[in-house]
Amino acid sequence: MLDAVASALRLGAAVTRMEHVHALGLSGSGAFDLLDRLTTSRLFVREGQMLQTLLLDEESRILADVFLGADEEGWILLAEGPSRADLLAHVEHVRGRGTEVTVNDLLAGHELWSLDGPYAWELGSALLGPELLGTPYLSFLRLRGVTCFRAGKTGEYGYLLLVPRGEAGGLWRELRGLGRAVGLVDASVAALDQCALENFHFTIRALAGCRAATLTPAELQLRWRLDPSKDFVGARALRARARGEVAQRVTCFVARGPVVPEQPVELDAETVGWVLQGGWSAIRGEWVGWAMLDAPLAWPGIRRFHVAGMDGPVPIRTVSPPLLDNRSLFVDPRRHRFATQAEQDFPPLVRR
Repeated sequence: MLDAVASALRLGAAVTRMEHVHALGLSGSGAFDLLDRLTTSRLFVREGQMLQTLLLDEESRILADVFLGADEEGWILLAEGPSRADLLAHVEHVRGRGTEVTVNDLLAGHELWSLDGPYAWELGSALLGPELLGTPYLSFLRLRGVTCFRAGKTGEYGYLLLVPRGEAGGLWRELRGLGRAVGLVDASVAALDQCALENFHFTIRALAGCRAATLTPAELQLRWRLDPSKDFVGARALRARARGEVAQRVTCFVARGPVVPEQPVELDAETVGWVLQGGWSAIRGEWVGWAMLDAPLAWPGIRRFHVAGMDGPVPIRTVSPPLLDNRSLFVDPRRHRFATQAEQDFPPLVRR
């Protein structure tokens, strides 16, 4: 039987309390310069737009996975990775003295929820209004006092909702009531991470292992989040490491048996990499993962790799992501509804 949460994320809608994400508001004449120094991307965004970027430490290791939005009178930074105290300490360290910046912890007065799934738009628009339907990916707006970020890393429609604490109880009850029409379930962060894994979206929790903690954006195929012309924190160390060729790169795979982080990946009895992360895909009915493979072998379509399992070698096959035909690619808010999805001729989630 298909897992109820996996089914909701891929066929309906799910809500998650994002208590692990930190939200900061930055304003003042020095806010742009501070963020330009903190983040790895070029800050070319207009008001109401967002970008995905990173915070690095001085050794070029990834400190935080970040959405950054340009607000009317400042910036909103949503960060995953460090603790709240460590994030604020990093910001204060980079800011230094005399910089005209005000930093506010937005979660002191708000909660952050995530709506995800191919019918998350139907629930979100019922709760907040039809204006939500026209929100492009990586943009945000305010509806009913809620700041709604069109974001998400599941490969499906996704919205992050920054809800004032004084309104949170009533809106949560309203959300749950409206959610019955779209099969709403509660999802965990682990379930969202599994969806991200299937769609090759980076999550900071992939770096939990000792070996993974030293990886740089280049090895993780995150160079698109880097502006090589910027002097951001960690840029000097990153350039020094980039003088040599990248020895290993992250590559997506599927497996016939369980895989766990830091397992060696072998080819013809030779170790050629290691598992970065893995998880059971209830939709595909098999294990999926990411491996750090020697660069000459970091390509899809190779079937000769394996990892050592308790009952013998577990074959793995490198593949091109995404691993699913996400339903959100085919759902059109102008024509489709959750209640009538059985009448639609959608392609299967998994192509065989």
